[in-house]
Amino acid sequence: MGNKKEPKPQKQVKFSRLAAESVPELWMVMFVNSLILGLLALVFGQICNAIIGTKVAALTTANMKQIFTSWQGPVLIIIAVAFILIYIAIDLFLRVIVTGGILRGEKAGILQGIKESVKSVKRFLNPDGISILVYILFAVPLVGLGFSVGVTKNFAIPNFIMDVVMKNGTFRVIYIIGLLVLLVVGFLFLFSMHAVLLSGMTPKEAKKYSFRLIKKNWIKFLITMLIVIFAVVLIRFGIDLVVNLILQKGLDPVEATLPVNYVDRDFSDPAVWSSLTDADMSVLAYRVGCAEAVLEGGYLDMFLSLLGSGFIMMFFTKLYLEFDAKERGEETSTWLSRPKGGVYVGKTVLMIGMFVIVGIFSFLISISSDYYFRDKEPGIFAHRSCGTLGFENSVEGLQLALDHGCIGGEIDIQRTKDGYYIINHDNDFARLSGVAKKPSEMTLAEIQALELKDENGGIHKVPMLSDFLVEAKRINATLLLELKGETADEKMADDVVAMVKEYGVEDLVLYISLKEDVMNYLKEKHPECRVSSVFFAGMGKFENLPCDILGIEEGMGSPVLYSEAHEGGKQVAVWTPNTKEGLYMFMDSDVDYITTDEIEIAEEVRSYLNNRSERERIYDRLQDFWEL
Repeated sequence: MGNKKEPKPQKQVKFSRLAAESVPELWMVMFVNSLILGLLALVFGQICNAIIGTKVAALTTANMKQIFTSWQGPVLIIIAVAFILIYIAIDLFLRVIVTGGILRGEKAGILQGIKESVKSVKRFLNPDGISILVYILFAVPLVGLGFSVGVTKNFAIPNFIMDVVMKNGTFRVIYIIGLLVLLVVGFLFLFSMHAVLLSGMTPKEAKKYSFRLIKKNWIKFLITMLIVIFAVVLIRFGIDLVVNLILQKGLDPVEATLPVNYVDRDFSDPAVWSSLTDADMSVLAYRVGCAEAVLEGGYLDMFLSLLGSGFIMMFFTKLYLEFDAKERGEETSTWLSRPKGGVYVGKTVLMIGMFVIVGIFSFLISISSDYYFRDKEPGIFAHRSCGTLGFENSVEGLQLALDHGCIGGEIDIQRTKDGYYIINHDNDFARLSGVAKKPSEMTLAEIQALELKDENGGIHKVPMLSDFLVEAKRINATLLLELKGETADEKMADDVVAMVKEYGVEDLVLYISLKEDVMNYLKEKHPECRVSSVFFAGMGKFENLPCDILGIEEGMGSPVLYSEAHEGGKQVAVWTPNTKEGLYMFMDSDVDYITTDEIEIAEEVRSYLNNRSERERIYDRLQDFWEL
């Protein structure tokens, strides 16, 4: 037998030293954890896409009933539940188990931690355990309390629904009360997961135990965690600020040497490298520096974010162990130094080496200017004909939209009792006229007698579809026609298409509807029409949907979706980003159309985008790279 070197004995140390020694292990756990979860999500997506593909091209909010009334629905639910349980185990249980192990002086083995995490899932498969998991999945992201599962961390009520909630006093009060209730419940049962995973309790026992610990120690818990979170955020912000300032300032002297009116060269072609001029080298060096600043800065931010999340969980676990020891009448836990060895050193080297790898990648991406010099500008549609520029769904608003840089407007078509097509957004006329009747319950004459009031007391009439078709042809405006409400059916589709042809504006019209069967009929019966499928959630091969345009809610936007859509011959339309940040993101992306209410903000964003410096273009294109 060989002489195996015994590991050095662990010493009792202060918590600050233990935290410092834990950096490589925490980073490795968080980083590898992220890679595994990404791979898991990819596999889950591929399996679900294959199942969905046996029924439809993609599962969307427009065709969910069709899927979930067939065998595919239950199968998808079973797979989704299994995926969520495994995801929670690897994403959240692992953090608790690893930080608990570090604080107890044990090795922070990732594979062993994953094994223990997955095995722990069965302990939550009971009513009390499921209530904990459901809260973590959905309530935690909504109230912003504690740790949430990565796959749902951006879970939020769609903006178009929140607009309705916040504008209605009753809904707003109910929403706020609901959030407060979720916040209080979550706070009282904060330690439930730790009690199950670290103390071996049942979920029912864990919830009672958590309530007891929080009741006795809530002041210390709140003060400690607020200080820790503030410190982590401050350190992260400070390091980010200093490093980014250094990187950006280093580019200033290089920028001053850039040639004027430079004719771009394709640096990705090896043949040009033998003939590079001084001007070429200056431009290339500058682009490499810009990409380096953004990507290294972005990686540093991700590095600090992962590490910060790990440290917050470590302090959270530390408090649980301390409160638990106090509750059992034991002395406060002592802390042991981390076991050192080849694995520990390897984690440290890899942690540092990642910055070198990012630097090399920055160079490779810099030689392909196509990545960040695309000047595609999406067409802007004014929501309800003119957004906030004028009265909603007004004919005169269409000209206002064009005057402010839009290609046209979106309008809502409904059918009257006697078969005419008018423009109105709501199901009835209560909000604008005080008459709580639907268009389908009124004749055209009755509707034309209505007086619609704007915010300033102005009086307007309900316009007809024909009014808009005449105006669109006169001013060359594109119309996004939404077939809306209970009268949106095959008859409406046929009638509207006939009217569009009658007025000779076929090239100025796109069609949308929340009713997938109507859109499918329209595309099948009138293949020459440009049809948009509209949905705010879903999965599958969206590029294979029977439509010309994918109409997605802003929360669904992603470069991957845009790329797949375009490869499948589809365009992408986003509705309805109304903030400066949202419009900036989509107007500088590969989407083809944007529908918004805030036309003037879109104008402002367009002006900035068209006048950016080269550095700003590179920054805008690469700043979210690590979020892909």
